Amino acid sequence: MIGASKKFIEISIWVAIALFALRCWVGWADLNATISGKTIIEFCYLMFGYAGEAIGIAALFMAVFNKWLWRWKPLNLLAGGKPILSKRYKATLRFKEADQDQVRDSEISIEQTFLNVSVKLETDESFSNSITATIKEENGSKMLIYTYLNTPRAEIQDMSAIHYGTAMLDVNDPKHITGNYYTTRLSRGSMELEAIKK
Repeated sequence: MIGASKKFIEISIWVAIALFALRCWVGWADLNATISGKTIIEFCYLMFGYAGEAIGIAALFMAVFNKWLWRWKPLNLLAGGKPILSKRYKATLRFKEADQDQVRDSEISIEQTFLNVSVKLETDESFSNSITATIKEENGSKMLIYTYLNTPRAEIQDMSAIHYGTAMLDVNDPKHITGNYYTTRLSRGSMELEAIKK
């Protein structure tokens, strides 16, 4: 999530600068007194103290922003309009197996902060966890792209081995997500996700 990290750092710097300016304004009387008294050491001491306070408060604010505040619409728009995904989806997987069209239902859970996203998928036969995941813009669409490790249940691993895969999902409409997946078993298929209401 290089784009999200860059945006997060940019927001952090602006928040720290704004808080520092506010702290200087609140403490202007003290600053003015040290300037008038020509005590440079005291002035520097105050400025470093104000900078420390601003950085500390900015760090706390950005921790809360990363976890929750970025989901609030005005802040989300200021931060680039990242799609806010649901926590749970009902998924339909379509693929070919032994030249037969197959459909498998599953459930996907997504954990998302401003900086990170992780995806877990579970079917009757296997479960998978994302290894890496990111949301980025590709050809004008916001895409959730992730790689995963799929682990079938032990009793079917002779027919379905543990494998890696990659999914590319269009998340422009976070309530209805579609896309494709590809695996190291040289299989592929499509995915359709519907958000599960709480």
